[in-house]
Amino acid sequence: MNHTKGGLVIFTANSHPSNRELGKRIAERLGVELGKVQVYQEANRETRVQIQESVRGKDVFVIQTVSKDVNTTIMEMLIMVYACRTSCARSITGVLPYFPYSKQCKMRKRGSIVSKLIASMVCKAGLTHLITMDLHQKEIQGFFNIPVDNLRASPFLLQYIQEEIPDYRNAVIVAKSPASAKRAQSFAERLRLGIAVIHGEAQDAESDQVDGRHSPPTVKTTGAIHPSMEIPLLIPKEKPPITVVGDVGGRIAIIVVSFPKALWARL
Repeated sequence: MNHTKGGLVIFTANSHPSNRELGKRIAERLGVELGKVQVYQEANRETRVQIQESVRGKDVFVIQTVSKDVNTTIMEMLIMVYACRTSCARSITGVLPYFPYSKQCKMRKRGSIVSKLIASMVCKAGLTHLITMDLHQKEIQGFFNIPVDNLRASPFLLQYIQEEIPDYRNAVIVAKSPASAKRAQSFAERLRLGIAVIHGEAQDAESDQVDGRHSPPTVKTTGAIHPSMEIPLLIPKEKPPITVVGDVGGRIAIIVVSFPKALWARL
């Protein structure tokens, strides 16, 4: 993006102490001062935001990482964006390294797709652009009616492996489940390493067969079609034991997992 320094403002919220440090480093790199804003909690835990400088006609960037109190983090982001919008900012770009509730992007049992709700809320608050990293599913970008930049951390991770693991050539990339095999294969191809996959009992939260409509009947029923016919009892499929498909003996195992929000909270 091309922005003049006089028309660029960077704000940070209070999600984590390192969030302000991240904002300071970005501001120093761009040669601007960090924007002045006051974010605090009232006695009844309501979030209050006071923008302490003019943002009229300016391009605003709001940096917010995710803490353990994810709901307060979301409200700080929404209120800060809305405050900039009502103060006539020209554009408002949200920088969320970890997008909250991104794992709730599918219908589970009789719940809801919460990441769609969060996307609608930030767009309604006034966000005009979102910058995030490694969305749980890239299809989440379709929940927004604004541009979304889904950046990747893999180049930095690959560089870290090559520089910090002396004998990384003797390593093998391990996918924690068959679902993550595609991402593990991408790492293995770029590092020119072998790949292994952990196969076995899947977590209930990641299974698509958790809806009650897929549950087998618990009792036998007779006479539904013909008195002489009997519908057999369906037994739930047994989950296989955990096994490793691939050769990992005597090698360095590099396990590919999703980025937890606790990691981004420390950035």
